[in-house]
Amino acid sequence: MQFHFILTVTWPVASGVETSTFEGTITARPGQTRQDLYNAVLRHARSKTGTSQIYVAFFELAPNELPTAVPAR
Repeated sequence: MQFHFILTVTWPVASGVETSTFEGTITARPGQTRQDLYNAVLRHARSKTGTSQIYVAFFELAPNELPTAVPAR
C-alpha cells in the first residue's frame, strides 16, 4: 500500500538552525508498521540534510489513495 508523507525537521548549524520540509510517497511492504515507515522517512531526511542531529517538528503519514467518490443522485 502506498502512503503520502510530510516531515518537517530542524537541525543545528553554526549560525543557528535550519528547517526543511520533505514530502513524497512511500510504499509499505507486507508486515511493515507505521514506525518502520517513519524511520525510513527519517533516514531519508538525515541523508538529505547531511546530519543525524535532526529534530522532528511535524510528521504525517496517510494512505495516498483517496476514497472513491459516491455519485450524486
